[in-house]
Amino acid sequence: MTWENVTYALQVAAKTGQGYTPFFPEARGVTFRVTGNGPVTGGAVTIEVGTGGNLNAMMTTTPLTSTAGAGITWTTLIVIPVPANATTEYRASGVVGNVPARISTPITGGTVTVTAVRPEEQKGWSRRPREF
Repeated sequence: MTWENVTYALQVAAKTGQGYTPFFPEARGVTFRVTGNGPVTGGAVTIEVGTGGNLNAMMTTTPLTSTAGAGITWTTLIVIPVPANATTEYRASGVVGNVPARISTPITGGTVTVTAVRPEEQKGWSRRPREF
């Protein structure tokens, strides 16, 4: 079994909005990186986890703009103030479900980029040369 860190871009140079909401089907640790691009003077990102409800509604590859009728329960993991010209990290263990990085307070003076880094099992051919 081979494991490799996979990076998901949740927000890219954004000032407001929900962003991309990946679905993590099994519990695993995730590191969230919040980067303030430019001289940010205000703003915050709320990292949430959505569980339960309609599995088809949760497995989305586009921004999750409405969960009405989906029965998803949202839990806040942390609210992270966006730093100016810097990156801060938050490590969470056992994350499963939809994981958005919602800009809960609009970003002023710059933008924010939020990524999630998660170890994933790599299936398929090994990149390692076979020995004979």
